[in-house]
Amino acid sequence: MNLQIMGPFARHIRWGGLFLLVLFSLLLSGCNSMRIIESQVQTSTQWPTGTASQTAVPAKAFFRLDRLPADVNNLQAGWAEVELEAALAPLGWTRNDIQAQYTIWIGVRAAEFIADPWGRPVRSPWTNRISINIGTGYYRPHGMGWGLGMRSGFPPPSGYAQEVSIIIRDLQTSNVVYQTKAMHEGPWTDHQNIWRAMIGAALQGFPNPSVLNRRVDTTIAR
Repeated sequence: MNLQIMGPFARHIRWGGLFLLVLFSLLLSGCNSMRIIESQVQTSTQWPTGTASQTAVPAKAFFRLDRLPADVNNLQAGWAEVELEAALAPLGWTRNDIQAQYTIWIGVRAAEFIADPWGRPVRSPWTNRISINIGTGYYRPHGMGWGLGMRSGFPPPSGYAQEVSIIIRDLQTSNVVYQTKAMHEGPWTDHQNIWRAMIGAALQGFPNPSVLNRRVDTTIAR
């Protein structure tokens, strides 16, 4: 076989292999720099029946923010309100405290939970009671027990439950016309980035989503 022909051919194969290797590495690094936030969303709507002069589900509206007394000096609540305004603006809802037609309350919270090897919580993340059971080694929110058994894989892995709730009231009637909640469980500790994605998920289809109970996946950077 002619080595003069095989030489350039082999070089092309070698450089082609290196190119594919670099391309594959770039694709992997791109995938590793992103993550999917899975939000379980539950929405309830009670918009009033429309009339000839007023639509039941307003495409555009003015609102003002509502805050619970416990959240008056809560920096976290203030951050959530700013994010909510930014999420509602493209949807046609604008903050106007003087001409407001609706009030909107938003709440965000996060809790750490003990996870099993598959990342599933083995006790409720919103329970403050401590429970150490014997033999099984699982943490359960029912009283307290002591024993000699120890769960394998100590210390157990941690996960985080995040929740976003939004409630909209009609100022004329004080009735709740829109209520939505998004929930997520995962290993991430950057709660504000997670909440931001969940606010968008909770408002998916606003103001009248076609599916009330749904899973919404949002891709964000790591």
